[in-house]
Amino acid sequence: MLYNYFRWNKYSDQPETLSDKRFKRVIYLKGAYASLKTLLISLFIPLIGILRLFQRRVEMGKNINCFGLCINPDYPLPEKISPSTEQIRQMVDEINITNLLIRLPLADYDHKEKYFNFIEGFSDKHILIHILQDRNHIDNPKLTKQHLREIFSRLQHITKYFQIGNSVNRKKWAFISMDEYFNFFQIAQKLQKKEFPTIKLIGSSIIDFELPFIARSLIHWWPIKYDGIGMQLYVDRRGAPENKQFGCDTIAKINWISSIMKISRKTVNSLWITETNWPLANTKPYAPAFGNCMVSEEMQTCYLVRYFLLAIASGRVSKCYWHQLIAPGYGLVDNRGLKLRKRDAYYSYKTMIKLLEGGKTISFSESTQLYRLKIENNSQMIEAVWANNVSSKINVPKKTKILSIFGELIEADDTNQVEVSDYVIYLISDIESNKGS
Repeated sequence: MLYNYFRWNKYSDQPETLSDKRFKRVIYLKGAYASLKTLLISLFIPLIGILRLFQRRVEMGKNINCFGLCINPDYPLPEKISPSTEQIRQMVDEINITNLLIRLPLADYDHKEKYFNFIEGFSDKHILIHILQDRNHIDNPKLTKQHLREIFSRLQHITKYFQIGNSVNRKKWAFISMDEYFNFFQIAQKLQKKEFPTIKLIGSSIIDFELPFIARSLIHWWPIKYDGIGMQLYVDRRGAPENKQFGCDTIAKINWISSIMKISRKTVNSLWITETNWPLANTKPYAPAFGNCMVSEEMQTCYLVRYFLLAIASGRVSKCYWHQLIAPGYGLVDNRGLKLRKRDAYYSYKTMIKLLEGGKTISFSESTQLYRLKIENNSQMIEAVWANNVSSKINVPKKTKILSIFGELIEADDTNQVEVSDYVIYLISDIESNKGS
């Protein structure tokens, strides 16, 4: 059977890369017709590009409540510690995060109670359940319907949000074609309409900035409609989130997705970035990817905050989830060895949430790799300032408090200037004093 070729990597928490060349040829041939439809849809992309000429780069005046975090029961391994639900809960509370994403893999459905009990431990939070497909369920619609019905029934009192499928444009994740995904999603939607009308189904589930697949997931003739778009929008292969791929930085990528959503009749206008991170250097075999995309823990700290700030500046992201809290190769916490070690990124995320959650965007500027996002929150004006791979000095107005990326107080120099680098700093002043300056 096909599902015998799909294996899980217990270290990086993702499927193994398909290595059998004969099998890969078989599935590519099987998905050839669906691939042709994806190619044909991609011919519309230049037209969408013309529409983007009339789109603002950023939308200000938006409230900030997008901060999210992925958490999961740990897969036990002898060389790492498995945290308890209570330990995870304590860290979630310390970071003070409200929006959580929790995976529920159908391949491990025999241990469903483990996941149900874990999810119930965070019932006071806003939870998105991410249902991960496997080949067995793709090939067996009756089984899929049975298990989805049980999941929706068991969890609908805790949350109404469910993302259907993950990384559907990667064959190692078991979908051979987009048509297979549409059929899979349709099973969930029929259950939603007939039995669970209050739940919301997040769809599309494309990984990376791959416009042909994004367009195909949103422009089709299947009788389905998403209650929001879930994207695993990784930008790690270009290094910093401000760096460009196909001429697009993170904001431009978000805007492309938003433009396709607007012309599609298959979704409401709600974009959820359900995964992003950077793989960490020297963490093999736990890192999900290898090569130039791997970064130091110091740069993870910088890139995490800057990615969220750019997503906020775009004004087009409903939720954005860091993947994930605990993982040796990419998480905020390293659980190798005998104790949990909170990385610097853990504290930078905590600081950003404390300062910006509930605020409203006021202005955004960018020039010569210097970026400034101004936010009003709790009767204060907070300006996040950073640079991309350069260093410069800026003037600081009087009566302005300067905080580091970790929330530590920084003093301006004798000329009332402060250095700006890859590490975000926050300039904070009272609204009244800001108006008077």
